[in-house]
Amino acid sequence: METDLWRDVVGKISTICVTSQFKRLHHQLEDLYRRAGVPQPAVQAYQDALFSLLADEDEFQAATPAN
Repeated sequence: METDLWRDVVGKISTICVTSQFKRLHHQLEDLYRRAGVPQPAVQAYQDALFSLLADEDEFQAATPAN
């Protein structure tokens, strides 16, 4: 059971990370963070972009009625 959960999570993350939406958000955040002097702007931007899109997906799934 736990392996299936991890497989699902990794699948979601992999799918998100190859989208143009993720790439665009990551680059926008990285530029903003770099100008703001955030340490490790690329890493922070990657994490924040991924978290944001994962949260959006979870909110969408929670709002979608179950069949």
